[in-house]
Amino acid sequence: MNRLLAPMLLLLAGLLRPIAVQAQVQVQVPRELHYFDIPPMMYADAQGRAAGTLVERLRKVWPPELPMPPLLLAPLKRSLQDILQGAEPICLVGVFKTAEREGAAWFSSPIYRESPSVFLATRAAAIRMRKYPTAQAMVEDPSLRLLLTDGASYGPQLDLWLRQRGTGMLRVSAPPARQIHMLLRGHADFMFTDLDEAEHLLKELGTAARALEVVMLPGMVESPTRHLMCQRDLDRRWLDTVDEGLRQLEAAGAGAAGS
Repeated sequence: MNRLLAPMLLLLAGLLRPIAVQAQVQVQVPRELHYFDIPPMMYADAQGRAAGTLVERLRKVWPPELPMPPLLLAPLKRSLQDILQGAEPICLVGVFKTAEREGAAWFSSPIYRESPSVFLATRAAAIRMRKYPTAQAMVEDPSLRLLLTDGASYGPQLDLWLRQRGTGMLRVSAPPARQIHMLLRGHADFMFTDLDEAEHLLKELGTAARALEVVMLPGMVESPTRHLMCQRDLDRRWLDTVDEGLRQLEAAGAGAAGS
């Protein structure tokens, strides 16, 4: 009996192996990783390659046994729509997590926490802005023209203030590096950013930066975290592995800071 059983088991294993291989193949990484232009966090370098803090952190934690998809610079609004509508098996690097997005997409653990949130404004607007008692009171007053990235979220709290503001907002598809030129030309009075990005933008602007100022007001929202956002039909087991790498990277950074 045992003599017959052994060949049968071998035959069964041979039949099941293609099924197991097929199941393994189905656990696929996304076809592409999209990113958008927010230097120094993410940008295309002189050779057209993805660079910046978020991109480098993602490369460090990507599972070595899985091929990393190509990183493509793409319009933020289009990539968001492709993910939320289930149109493309892609992920988007460096977005904020909101309740609406989380209901329709996978999110990684935080890749990065921004530096303190600030406003970048024309000098004339900065004088008026500093008279407001709080950041919320200033944002909700539509008398100062606000420049926004079309399709972007600025985090749950700022998004709420924007809904309460209602009007006085100019939404554009241009990246922040071009938005500051719109401030200089008088198309708007101020924009949202974080301290690191503001310093980078002003440095790149050169002497023209004298016409702009960084404004910080009491009660500004806590610095938001940026995540990897993925199309929901993708198997998230590989994303769990990325999350584990992010947790280890965070723990290593905390350990170094405390030593």
